[in-house]
Amino acid sequence: MSKRFLFWFLPAWCLCFALLLGLPYAAYVPDAGQYRLLALGQHGAVPAPFSARILGPAMAGWLGRVTGLGVDTGFLLLGIVCLIALLGLMAGLLWSWRAPLVVSAAIFLMPFWVDIFHDYYLPDLLHAALLAALLLFLLSGYTSLAFVLLFPAYLARESTLLVAGCLVFACWRRIRLRPALVGALAILSAGLISRHYNQEAAVSIHGISGGTYILGKFIWSFFKNVLGLPLWSNTLAECSPIWVKAIPPGSHFGAIRSIGLCQPSLWGPTRLLLAWFGVFGIGPALALALWRKLIAPAHEQTPGRAMVFRFCLVYGLISILMAPLLGASADRLVEYGWPFYFVLLPWFLSTSYDLRDLRSSGLLLLHLLTCWLAWFAFRQQPRSYLPAALLVLSLNALAYTVFRRTLLASPGHPRR
Repeated sequence: MSKRFLFWFLPAWCLCFALLLGLPYAAYVPDAGQYRLLALGQHGAVPAPFSARILGPAMAGWLGRVTGLGVDTGFLLLGIVCLIALLGLMAGLLWSWRAPLVVSAAIFLMPFWVDIFHDYYLPDLLHAALLAALLLFLLSGYTSLAFVLLFPAYLARESTLLVAGCLVFACWRRIRLRPALVGALAILSAGLISRHYNQEAAVSIHGISGGTYILGKFIWSFFKNVLGLPLWSNTLAECSPIWVKAIPPGSHFGAIRSIGLCQPSLWGPTRLLLAWFGVFGIGPALALALWRKLIAPAHEQTPGRAMVFRFCLVYGLISILMAPLLGASADRLVEYGWPFYFVLLPWFLSTSYDLRDLRSSGLLLLHLLTCWLAWFAFRQQPRSYLPAALLVLSLNALAYTVFRRTLLASPGHPRR
């Protein structure tokens, strides 16, 4: 009874500190204003791709009108409901395989929950709750119901296309035709609705949209986050460029007339390293130590668990590795890979190793130290990113060494 109480106490405590630490200044999150305009019904003032993400703003606007407290309170109420739902669904996933308390503590005591609630104006929290529900339904064998959730998920964020693609891989030859048709219809219907709202979208400052905008964003983010060479353009003058090149007439990309390079900066690469090796604590170290076993097919799993396993592996890794191509907020973008670290890795650790001894408690403390250190570093001046990134890398290396020398090397620890 005490173990069950502690298991459910952890997400309840997580809810409290996430609300306390995540609430201040949430309205000033980048892009929050775009979703506020959507909630107010000003669709023509919002450019793509924001204009198609209508579900969250529509729900927030409705809550604001029903309560009479306005759209800002509507977004807050929606965020609280989605956070409670996500925590409950995550606890349900962990409970389904009787995850030990050390695993639950490793997940529910992370600052991840502070971050995702702090962004309650954005669609990330709503989308994560829908994705967690989809995984729980899939795990429980309710495949058609899981695929129906692709409809609201797509209306929350168009990156649900990636979710659908990974589900095709995960469920290939594992489901019947009917659930597959339900999923295809859900995506098609949501896509048509999103296309309608995109046609009403305002023109961005760059004067481009669609595939050209996405490609340009990939290039801009890669140069800034990976190479440390921020780009400049006449439509996005973030610096005093050290090199400028005019685009020949007839080759302009929308309103972009000239491009250039800013002063080289370690800001992007160090922020990326800090996100990759700090946001999920020592998760990267444990994943590297178990990599060959994680990718090996498990023949003894139930069909639902096998599909969830494969989905979290592929979707999680793609989300984590694509983070440097999607924008400057590396910490928020890396967090999209939570299914890998919150579902797949905990499941494997829970079912393969005895995590009830002091060595596991030491790894838990090391894990929490790593992720909270990264969280605090992201809220300091950029000059702190490099030492913090080196420190979280060192802590992951330490965790990798400890894990391989103790749990992996001990013949008594793997669970039979």
